Amino acid sequence: MGMLTRENRRNSGIQPTDPATPPSTPPGLLRNLAVDVALPWITVQLPQRAWGVPIVPAFAAAAIFPAASILLSWRRHRRPDFIGIGVLATILTGIAIALHTNDVRFAVLKAAPGFGLFGIACLLSLGRERPLMFFVSRQFSAGGDEAKAAAWTARLRNAGFRRAMRVLTIVWGLACLLEATLGVAAAFLLPPGAALVAEPVLGIGTVVGLLAWTMAYARRRSAQAPDNDAAETARA
Repeated sequence: MGMLTRENRRNSGIQPTDPATPPSTPPGLLRNLAVDVALPWITVQLPQRAWGVPIVPAFAAAAIFPAASILLSWRRHRRPDFIGIGVLATILTGIAIALHTNDVRFAVLKAAPGFGLFGIACLLSLGRERPLMFFVSRQFSAGGDEAKAAAWTARLRNAGFRRAMRVLTIVWGLACLLEATLGVAAAFLLPPGAALVAEPVLGIGTVVGLLAWTMAYARRRSAQAPDNDAAETARA
């Protein structure tokens, strides 16, 4: 046969055309989210609201967590921590622009620069065999598990999997650019107090919406996989 049958694919470890069956959340990912996302957010929000710490020093303190996570990830796994890199880029961009312009509204932007940079990086990576969301998805799926990461990489042999990674990259890239645009508009068009609330709501809402869409997309592709596999077998 010109095509692998379902049994052959199962024995060879090659998955059907679905991007992934939604995996259980690996412990490494939970640590990533806690250190790269939760702790920086708390470090920015709590000192501002409780003690009136200026936003730029609060951002500088928050940068410690993703920076440490990036270094530890490279030391342990020789692999970049893409979540930490994105958060650190967001923090440093906001600080640099705020200090250069002496305009606190740029610091209020918080996540918008990082979303914008990530969106651009996603779209620019579409010309590569491994678009950016392949690496992000691998980190979400495998965490620090080397065997799971290797299995994820091996799925690139499947054309449907490669297509799914491109779809994920396009959707995440466009959604992140939209969030960045709305975040900038909120920072410059709304009063500072309202912008402080609106901008993080936009960021959190975008991430939650994208994660929900990604899980639904993965489930839909998984449900379609047997039919796709049977069609390929019939054509073989």
